[in-house]
Amino acid sequence: MEKLEQENTDMMARLKINGNKVEELKRQNADQPKVAFSFGLTDSGQVGPFGTAITLKFSKVFINFGQVYNPKTGLFTAPVRGAYYFSFTTIDGRIDVYRDVYLYHNDKRVLDSHNYSTNSPEIVSNSLVLQLEKGDVVYLVLYAGSSVYDDTNDYTFFNGFLLFPL
Repeated sequence: MEKLEQENTDMMARLKINGNKVEELKRQNADQPKVAFSFGLTDSGQVGPFGTAITLKFSKVFINFGQVYNPKTGLFTAPVRGAYYFSFTTIDGRIDVYRDVYLYHNDKRVLDSHNYSTNSPEIVSNSLVLQLEKGDVVYLVLYAGSSVYDDTNDYTFFNGFLLFPL
């Protein structure tokens, strides 16, 4: 009987320790920034071509946790230093044209997405992981002479989220 009582006491002590660890993990998780966005471009159809490059401004909000993407400027701004994942998909409704969309980190072009559509509109997707500092910006640029297309079917969109803080 004494042995069972001792085992019960030991088990209760381990249970309390584990309960404290769970509560600590919950506190740590609650302190982590919640950063994710997903935006569609427009319901208006074709955007471009323009005589100069433009920053694409995605206006259809699917999610914007942390309010990290600004649809008025087209800029994602990193709220914390960390590793971030970005992806985008575009379509151009025209044929026999080039479509060039670039992803910028601050003022540096870090990802190019080129396509030449010959027979029908083609969808192009691209993605990457970037290490960002707090305050860094990421955005998409539509190259001069290129266009993209979007409507209520959400063909053209831009996504990003924090993988983990550093």
